[in-house]
Amino acid sequence: MLILHRYILKRFLLPLFYCLLLFIFLYIIVDLFDNLDEIIKQKWTLLFLLKYYLNYIPLILTRTTPIAALLASLHCLGSLEKTNEIIPIKAAGINFIKTTAPILLLGIIISLGIFIISERLVPLTFNPFSRKEKILHNVTLYGSKNQIFYIKEYNAQKNTAKDIIIFVQDKDRHIRQRIIAQKAEWLNNKWNFSNVIISKLNSLGKIVGEPLKYEQKIIDIEEKPTDFLNSAKRVEFMSSRELKKMIKRLSSANYRPQKELVDWHYKISFPWINLVIIFLGLSFGMATKGRGGLFARIGICLFLGLVYYGFMSISLALGKGGILPPLISAWFPHFLFIAISFMVLKRNL
Repeated sequence: MLILHRYILKRFLLPLFYCLLLFIFLYIIVDLFDNLDEIIKQKWTLLFLLKYYLNYIPLILTRTTPIAALLASLHCLGSLEKTNEIIPIKAAGINFIKTTAPILLLGIIISLGIFIISERLVPLTFNPFSRKEKILHNVTLYGSKNQIFYIKEYNAQKNTAKDIIIFVQDKDRHIRQRIIAQKAEWLNNKWNFSNVIISKLNSLGKIVGEPLKYEQKIIDIEEKPTDFLNSAKRVEFMSSRELKKMIKRLSSANYRPQKELVDWHYKISFPWINLVIIFLGLSFGMATKGRGGLFARIGICLFLGLVYYGFMSISLALGKGGILPPLISAWFPHFLFIAISFMVLKRNL
């Protein structure tokens, strides 16, 4: 049995490795042509491009590994069937679970590995200077103490901000104070604001009394430069811990973070698509007999893979729209396609 497991793992690992290399190469080529105008305009050097794409390999891996794993599982069983090796395996009384156990175990390891990569490595690849963008524009942050920050320009290198508006809400989410500043600098672990105007507002949003004006003022806020930098991150570059921190901040500001909760559950569930899609490929691979069904099997599995991603997108959209609970919207597609795989096995084996 150990010899069989090693043999099957070899049949799976080699195409997985080749598919990953191919997909990484294609991803980089497509992205290069997509940004060719900017590359020429900015006169990026070959060394800069090399560092940039090496930096993005972890993100590329998280996106391409599921499809590579699906194709590898199909190739593994397809090659065994082509050489008529499936027949003696079944004749020896070795069932589906025992035959594919090493691949399924490897699917668990791959899923855990992708989870670690998405949690540890992918957040590190976010760099506001990766494309020489030292200035972030239109930064919005729901902060602590019911404060909402809007910054027109934020210099992530110098920790300075220009054209800042801070809205302070009450417990009923009514804006009671508005702070406008021309500039803010992070000095001695405090935000030093310049040309500040502080206005009190009533429940209708109208100014009450005379606004207070300051040429220089230190405003006590809990947010640090890293908080504003992280607010510019796309969800795909954030770890689950960073998302959880954002959700906590939004909740403290009396904001219902439905979209962010869906993203958090999806961040946890997404790596397990690798295990599910491997099981999907193996179940269809073992169910169809005969050489004539090989291409049909590949077509069906690739179609199901696309349906999987499509159904996941719909489920997430329903979750963000408040129709499905965040937990169900992120995990339901996994369980649905596991059930489909079991139904196929039960019917055909």
